[in-house]
Order: sequence, then structure tokens, then C-alpha cells
Amino acid sequence: MSLPPVPGVNADDARTEITRAPERAHGTGESFGHRFAAALDRDPDEDDWGRPPDERHPHPVVLVHGTLGDKGSVWRTLVPALRAAGHRVFRLNYGEMPTLRRLFGLGDIPASARELADFVDRVLDDTKAKKAVLVGHSQGGMLPHHCLKFLDCAPKVHHVVGIAPSNHGVTVEGLTALVRQLPGVRQFVEAEALFRLSPAFTQLLHDSDFVRELTAGGDTLPGIRYTVLWSTHDEVVQPPASQRLTPSAPDHRVENLCLQELDPGNRTTHLAMPYDPVVLREVLRVLDD
Repeated sequence: MSLPPVPGVNADDARTEITRAPERAHGTGESFGHRFAAALDRDPDEDDWGRPPDERHPHPVVLVHGTLGDKGSVWRTLVPALRAAGHRVFRLNYGEMPTLRRLFGLGDIPASARELADFVDRVLDDTKAKKAVLVGHSQGGMLPHHCLKFLDCAPKVHHVVGIAPSNHGVTVEGLTALVRQLPGVRQFVEAEALFRLSPAFTQLLHDSDFVRELTAGGDTLPGIRYTVLWSTHDEVVQPPASQRLTPSAPDHRVENLCLQELDPGNRTTHLAMPYDPVVLREVLRVLDD
């Protein structure tokens, strides 16, 4: 049985607040170089369908937003930077619920993982590439792990980059902090209601059956490179160090990068991570290695 519509929902206002929240948390998050790249971008609202990968970068990049994010606002800074470096870029929205239209990342996480797996298949078919790179923020950094472990995506993925990923789950307080930063969402549905309405909200909790199943047997798989970028000032994924991945075997390639070790004094928080210049620099670096 479907839940009744949420009264007073204004998804457009909510998405505006989601877009602005990281800027309020950490300035604009954009350097001059990224603004210049954006000015040269052919169309930031379109992906690179029909364009084969650059020879230097044979793996197309799939960008996966987080809870209450979307494919446009979350990646508006990273997309032009990736394209300027020669990468082919593809984005999807996932996890939309019938009762909360145009708000994403709220649906059942295994179903969202299936959406991602199907999208990766579509990207590989279009580009004729053998493998893709998955770059995800928050829940979008956790989602690829379900695809790799349970949806036969491991042979199709070269590298997983998590930006403030909820790899081992989050706390109730962390999800509440997320909603409190998004007034456009909070004005029509509080965090308490989202725990009732959204399957993802309960599945994301660190002691959920979903997280226990996801993390059983270790964090990593052979043949895939993993990078995690995390901030000690993350107020959503608690404790912040839980974002780090532990190699399941000595030959597994894992790089855990703490933002404050790269940039002492940096105070970037969870929502601002995809816009932080140091984070963007490191994403470009690891994808060029």
C-alpha cells in the first residue's frame, strides 16, 4: 500500500534549498579555474552520450549524488572540471519515491543500486568502454558497494571514489543534521517523518540490517581501486572516520584521504564536500593516476 502524499510539498523550493545549502556552509565552493572550465563547458545539463571515451581516459565517469541530492546541483562544479580534463561524464537521479516526487535518494537502497547498475550498463553500451569509474557523494558513495557485491558490477568497474561516503552507515543524529540544513525540505517534512516515509533513512543507519549485510565479509573486492575523501568536520556521517575503507586483502588498492591532512585548517562539512577545491583537485588527481 502506498503512503498518502505529503501535504504542502513544494519540491522546487526544496531543491533550491538543497542547491544553496553547501554554499552557505562553505562559500561558493568554486575556484576561478573551475568557473573558467564551466564557462567553456558545452552544456552542463547534458551528459556525454554518443561520445567515445578520450584515449587518455578510457573509463567513463558516472556521478552518483547522495540523499536528497540530485544529478544537477551536486555536480555543477565537478562536471566542467572533469570535462576540461578529458573525461566523459554521466549522471543519474535515483531513489525517487511516489510520495515525495522530485526528491531523490530516499527510496529503498537496493532498488536504487539496481538503478545505478542498469545506468552503468547503459553507459558502457553507449561508450563501448569495458569499465566505468563511479564517483559518489554520501549515500552515492555507499551505493556502488552494493552494486559490486550483489549485482555483478565488479567486472564493470575500474575505480570507486567516495566523497564523504556513508560506507559504514550513519546515525540518527547525522541524518537529522542533514535535514536541518535544508529548510526547503524541513518546511514540509521533518527528519522524524522521513524515518517513517523513506526506506533509505532507516537503511542508512549504521546498525541496520542493510549496512550489516553490505559490510559483511569486508569492505573491498579484488581488481577494483578505491578512494575515499573525508572531512573531520563532517556532521552527517558520524563518526567521520567511519567513512574510511579497510582493504579486505593486502593486494587491494585503497586510498583514504582526510581533507584536513591535505589542507590543514579546512573546515568543509558534509554537504560542501563536492564543491571544495581540494576535493575536486584530488578527484582529478586520482582519476589521472
